[in-house]
Amino acid sequence: MRQIRSFAQKEDGAIMAFGLIIFMLMLMSGGMAIDLMRREAARVVLQNTVDRAVLAAADLDQLEDAENVVNGYFDSAGLREHLIDVTVDEGLNYRIVGAQTEAEIEMMFLNMVGIETMVAPAASTAEERIQNVEISLVVDISGSMGGSRITNLKNAADEFIDTVISASPPSGDDFTGVTSLSIVPYQGMVNIGDDLGGQFNLGNNHNYSQCVVFDYDDYLQTDITTTQALNRMAHFEDSSSSSSPITNPNCAVNDDEAIIAYSISRSDLKEKVNNLTAGGWTAIDVGLKWGVGLLDPAARPAINGLETAGVVHEELRNRPADYSDNETLKVVVLMTDGDNTKQYDLKDQFKTGYSNVWWHEEDDRYSVYTPAWNDYWYPHSPQHYHNSPYGGSTDSRRLTHAELFARYSERHIADYFFRTPDYNNQYQDYRNAVTRIVNGSEADRRTRALCGEARDNGIVIFAIGFEAPTGGQNLMRDCASTPSHYFDVDGVEISEAFSAIARTINQLRLTQ
Repeated sequence: MRQIRSFAQKEDGAIMAFGLIIFMLMLMSGGMAIDLMRREAARVVLQNTVDRAVLAAADLDQLEDAENVVNGYFDSAGLREHLIDVTVDEGLNYRIVGAQTEAEIEMMFLNMVGIETMVAPAASTAEERIQNVEISLVVDISGSMGGSRITNLKNAADEFIDTVISASPPSGDDFTGVTSLSIVPYQGMVNIGDDLGGQFNLGNNHNYSQCVVFDYDDYLQTDITTTQALNRMAHFEDSSSSSSPITNPNCAVNDDEAIIAYSISRSDLKEKVNNLTAGGWTAIDVGLKWGVGLLDPAARPAINGLETAGVVHEELRNRPADYSDNETLKVVVLMTDGDNTKQYDLKDQFKTGYSNVWWHEEDDRYSVYTPAWNDYWYPHSPQHYHNSPYGGSTDSRRLTHAELFARYSERHIADYFFRTPDYNNQYQDYRNAVTRIVNGSEADRRTRALCGEARDNGIVIFAIGFEAPTGGQNLMRDCASTPSHYFDVDGVEISEAFSAIARTINQLRLTQ
């Protein structure tokens, strides 16, 4: 009994029990860290594998079945047993592949506290969406764009073309998800060119040039149909030049300044850009009208007509797509370096019908009829008046107004033909034959109205104010889809703006 009491009173070895408790706690703590590290290592392996697998499977160039591609990656890594689910969503121009994985890791230390296993999950989704993109690049080539501005624009546009247009145009089954680009140069008007002009119902008052005059109501809708009667701008030169035929018409006849519609050819597009020259007034509204109009489904018959004529690639038939087509992105890139200014045309009385000028083709002689005196005056023989045109009415031909204004500038017509024989009447009329049809503030209202209509139809508008004054900047800012779609740039910064816009084309990316 004494020995038992003595043993109970001894304190030797009391620390041993406490030490054992601490040791067990340390072992459990270290073991838990090891188990967690093992779980994380397994999760990282799974995550890396699933990321690579879905990226490869989502590639639109991948010919194998997407699910088989994912399975193949896990087979190669020896992890197939951990693949739980693969989902594939694909359409004409996109593919979304998702995968979920899970590994059950046995615990070496945490099982001491009742945790036998832990799950290491990993999931990933990858998407490649190459949209059918329809772009209208609407560029200012007015007189203020001369010098370094037009040079910087050309450089920026070339880079833009390289980014958005494939170097090797696809064909057949590979044509899905292709970007088409229309370039719309504008001055105080837009020359739509012979090819595109032939697809629309332009007025038959002449066929020298292809510019259209729009009314305000036309800017309250995005379409330009191939059946509606379009008011063709007169062919004239507002100057005193005596050159014949006119050399600087208000509506250009040079194809270098005409619209190129729905092209997928880098070389054709770059040639168009590199041949642009600056001159004239500024009609942002008209440029925008054609840029938006070419994206409207109403232009489809025109584009199909160009395809039939061999002007547009055959695979672009039936573009532009409907606004409701979720797999097509419609974009306008609108740039200006200034404000809307003035737009001119001939007065209606000079756009159709016959003039009072007669022409003898064989001798190249003119006669001018003066209604007040009911006689004819010959410019080459101004001292006398005559009872009939030079050479007689059978040998001379009465010129239409369209023919007359295509031969000489407005002021030369007034001075050469009418100043002497009919100063008080016809001279005054012809001297004021050109009229301003739209001023800057009216063009601004038209531009803003059309921008709103385009945005409402889902067209994405990027706007660039290139060294533009405050009015032009405000107009571009108001027109852009959002504030982030507006770019205020100077000098070579225009290339950065075009590059930023081009980068919005969707690329392969991890989405979660």
